[in-house]
Amino acid sequence: MKKERLRIEKLKKGTLLKEVRLQIFEGEIVHCVFDNIQEKQMFLKIVTGEEKVDYGKFYYKEREIPENQVSRLLRSKIAVVSGKSNLIDSVTIEENIFLIRSEVGENWVHNRRDRKHASGIFQEFGLNINVGKPMKKLTPFERVQIEIVKAYLVGKRIIILTSLSNTLSSNEKQGVSRLLERLRSKGMSGIIVEPLEDIDFVYTDAVVIIKHGRICAVKEICDCDYTMLHTILYYDEMEKRSSERTFLFEEQEEDMGMEIRGLSSAGLKDINICVKKGEIVKLLCMDEKSFEEMTGVLRGNLSVLSGNLIVQGEKREIRKHVRGLKDGIGIAEGNPATATLFEELSAMDNLQLLLSQKANGIWTKPKYKKSIKILLKDIITKDIYKMKIRELSSVDVQKILYSRWFLYSPNILVCIQPFAEGDIQAREMARKMIYILKERRIPILIITSNTAELNYCSGRVVYIRNGRLISNEDAHQFLYSEE
Repeated sequence: MKKERLRIEKLKKGTLLKEVRLQIFEGEIVHCVFDNIQEKQMFLKIVTGEEKVDYGKFYYKEREIPENQVSRLLRSKIAVVSGKSNLIDSVTIEENIFLIRSEVGENWVHNRRDRKHASGIFQEFGLNINVGKPMKKLTPFERVQIEIVKAYLVGKRIIILTSLSNTLSSNEKQGVSRLLERLRSKGMSGIIVEPLEDIDFVYTDAVVIIKHGRICAVKEICDCDYTMLHTILYYDEMEKRSSERTFLFEEQEEDMGMEIRGLSSAGLKDINICVKKGEIVKLLCMDEKSFEEMTGVLRGNLSVLSGNLIVQGEKREIRKHVRGLKDGIGIAEGNPATATLFEELSAMDNLQLLLSQKANGIWTKPKYKKSIKILLKDIITKDIYKMKIRELSSVDVQKILYSRWFLYSPNILVCIQPFAEGDIQAREMARKMIYILKERRIPILIITSNTAELNYCSGRVVYIRNGRLISNEDAHQFLYSEE
């Protein structure tokens, strides 16, 4: 029978959290998804005792916590581990682990004894960490593991993991999941507060979706899939998008958009990809070398041995390098999103700069600025245009990044890891802008090495492994085999 560890009822805080209910059992791992980063941050402050609620009841081990004891108990039982390390670089690993523990006599560490003890703990939890390694040389993955173990040793019984998506690799995140799996056998509970696309369906027991400050869904992992959860989280936005008027453009004849045919390089062998107008194609590179080779070739940084581009039925041979806009290929970088923008220039300057390669005299004729504002009136507010890129929020940066290509309308837009941004709202804006470009009938090729990004927007999927295209069946067998 499940034993309840923590229960929160009718939590309310200002205008951010309106009615949050949450129940965590011993040894359970729950994935929490927020649609708003401010809501997420307020929730974390409350459950770690940093902020008090306007209203709400808290229960620990099925006993209600008196209001004046809530903050103290939450601080003593809950730990947050994030991409921002709380370890101290000026002391040793064993001092970080043991120095503040109550059983350490006279607040001192006996290095030889406690180093041996720490080594034994790492071995117990399956951690491959050299105890003698200087703190400054620890990797982010090692720091996260140490913080989790330390939290357990000092009596924390609920671990909250957040903001690790861009800090750890896929394999490292699996290593963290395995560590939580070991701790759950000791009664520890875990709360993963990460975006929807980062759900681990293997180790997670339940998913909680908090939307507009309220719990809108609690699902056992065996009763849901990504598509269901995505629909729950974004249903109202999908409805809104379907009812909104689409941008009006001149009728264009149906054609194939752009086709990459017979592309070969030092690391690619006979790659054929066709993206139609108004189509999104998602290219998953299943190994790092294929990802680096494919993006390097399309950026024009790596040489091409052979290959052709076919645009509106016209065949163009690729000679040595892909020539970017000269070949009608636009590049949108996802991490960092500002990689293809000029941070010291204004938003309007960035929009005009790209368009100037297509329209002569754009800098000297005011009518162009007016036309840009008219075309983007449903996307960008007037106050944004004069601001420098470095002054913009991550959400507005995404708007400018994709609005440039909305105006330019390339033969194909290559989006390299467009959802790598850590901010949930920025990821959602990138998704919305990609759909807007799709409505503009721009062919879109998304290139990623992260399987989570495949599910973040609709589109046909193509797989590359070891520099070659492989079938869906082979890709699924490789991704989901139990070996």
